[in-house]
Amino acid sequence: MADAPLITSEEFDTLEAEWAALWATVGDATPFQHPAWYRVWLRHFGSGTSPVFLSIRRGEHLVGVAALDMDREEARQLGDHNVQDYAGPLALGGEEAAVAAGVLEWLREDLTPGAVFWGLAKDSPMRDALAEAAEAGGWESSESHEAVCPGVDLPGDFEAFVGGLSKHDRHELRRKMRNFEAAGAVEFTSLAEASAVAGEMDTLFRLMRASRGDKDEFLTPVMEAFFRDLATTFAELGMLRLAKLTLDGVTVAMTLSFEHAGTTFLYNSGYDPEFSRLAVGLVSKASAIRESIERGGKRFDFLRGDEEYKRRLGGVDREVVTMRLRAG
Repeated sequence: MADAPLITSEEFDTLEAEWAALWATVGDATPFQHPAWYRVWLRHFGSGTSPVFLSIRRGEHLVGVAALDMDREEARQLGDHNVQDYAGPLALGGEEAAVAAGVLEWLREDLTPGAVFWGLAKDSPMRDALAEAAEAGGWESSESHEAVCPGVDLPGDFEAFVGGLSKHDRHELRRKMRNFEAAGAVEFTSLAEASAVAGEMDTLFRLMRASRGDKDEFLTPVMEAFFRDLATTFAELGMLRLAKLTLDGVTVAMTLSFEHAGTTFLYNSGYDPEFSRLAVGLVSKASAIRESIERGGKRFDFLRGDEEYKRRLGGVDREVVTMRLRAG
């Protein structure tokens, strides 16, 4: 018989290295579940939180981690859905049920009567495991729609990707890319080295603000500092790319993406509205998809939001939900 799982609250610094090693083995793990994500987030936004990090072990082996923000009445998934597209406990494949049951058992023993898990992909094993553990443990549960994260599976070459779009979208994308390429000297440059990424962040912020009016209010000094720290940290881990689309040497659009296990996660982007007649926003995303395919990528996740361009580029909605639990 396999060892029964043991769940324990541990210090972040003690758990971090082992957590990162577990994360690297979980095929559907996202950058938002990596311990480095939480370290950066806590550095900038953690002052008002009471974080608890739960480890779930089977024998000597770590099989799951949950990051929670605790108070007397409720445990919440640690973080912020405004900057964190996916969340939820991390579990080794096949151990989701044990991890979910362990987390709820710990909460009950801690006399925490409620829990909120947001950022759960509705089709994920962890969402199913939490629902089943809640039912088995006598927790009242409810689930609500939170967001959609459109994504597209990638074929082996870019022409096959374009050919898989609808007739209208295929025609429009080809036309817009031809028009852009005919407008001057075009280059798509992808930066992965931390110092190079850091040197281009000001340009990214400028283009983000220019392309969407609400980004100016969103990009506070604190938020800018968080994004700079996040970009540098994940570039150092080899998991981030900042790409720029230029026309005659002028940067007209940029994308900031995470990469893991064959998936590119499009985290932020911006473009210069002066070049909107050339559809530089759409072209930059299509160029990022082309580069992902050329690098052997298998999936492109546009992350949260139902913007129309995501569907024009083949994105299919993936629902993200919030689960609320009360002890019975």
